[in-house]
Amino acid sequence: MKILIRSTTLDGEPIPGSGESLQAADCLEVIELMRGQTPFTASRPPRDYMTEVLSGIEGGPIQPLPDDAAAAAAEFLTRLARHGLIEFLPDDKTSDPWPERFLEALETVRLSGRTNMLDHPEVTRLTAEMGYPEAAEWLADHRREYAAFVLEGTRPLGKNFGGKEDPAPCADK
Repeated sequence: MKILIRSTTLDGEPIPGSGESLQAADCLEVIELMRGQTPFTASRPPRDYMTEVLSGIEGGPIQPLPDDAAAAAAEFLTRLARHGLIEFLPDDKTSDPWPERFLEALETVRLSGRTNMLDHPEVTRLTAEMGYPEAAEWLADHRREYAAFVLEGTRPLGKNFGGKEDPAPCADK
């Protein structure tokens, strides 16, 4: 399952065309990812987190969530979608949003010191020049995703920059 969490104005109104996508196996895992986005909610029990979020959105006493955890998570996401705060997206067909050797290609370009990694056209050109044509093609077609990767660290879950499984979460990620 994949969702887009919309950015909001200071008044809590969703901003069209904005947001961050999260992908997980099911609704419960999406809730876990959402809770973990800030240290203020990461330690809250899932039901408390969902109730607190809904009370802030819907105001006053809220309609209670189902007792079953999976059903409660599904109801929570449905209610957020009704308010335009999330959007359900089609699931990706592959686990990584980029080509197999993408991270290796970027590391090669970065270590060369030949460009600022924010210079998308030059990174794309150097990636092709350094022998990573699939990564260069992906970069040419995915400017926004690349920017999110560089600026926000958006990457496949459970993988570090080199594509290996993380032994433990890092405070700087």
